Amino acid sequence: MTEVRKSHGLYHFGAATLRTGVGWRRAVIRLGDREWTVHPTDRYRIGVTAQAGSGPAVRLHPQNSHVPGPGGPVRWQIGRRGARLERDGRTIELRLPAFSRGEAQVKVTGDWPDLELVVLSAVFAVMTRRRRRTIMIITITGATGHGPVF
Repeated sequence: MTEVRKSHGLYHFGAATLRTGVGWRRAVIRLGDREWTVHPTDRYRIGVTAQAGSGPAVRLHPQNSHVPGPGGPVRWQIGRRGARLERDGRTIELRLPAFSRGEAQVKVTGDWPDLELVVLSAVFAVMTRRRRRTIMIITITGATGHGPVF
């Protein structure tokens, strides 16, 4: 079991870093001199894509996922505090802490090409979805919690 560490606004996994934008609408993953832009696939933030240039390098979505390397179809499952990626008997399991403090736990089974890119894309997917949920809760609470307005 390994960890994704957070330090000075950056998330670190192996030699790669993830820097997010305000509101978790966009991020940049850097690995050496390579760089990918990560963003949600839709307004509900169900999936994300990481791309450098014309085509996506990683796409994590419950209905259509793609990761680098050879192999069969990819299965992506996302929940409130975690996610699971499966391909040909290999898995990546991601678990976030209950609150925003702490480090994400990553359990990797098997060999994955561009592991750092895939893991940090998954971290962004879970965190951006968590951010959307928090904003929705605050909006609903604010709209209904103050009584009648005259």
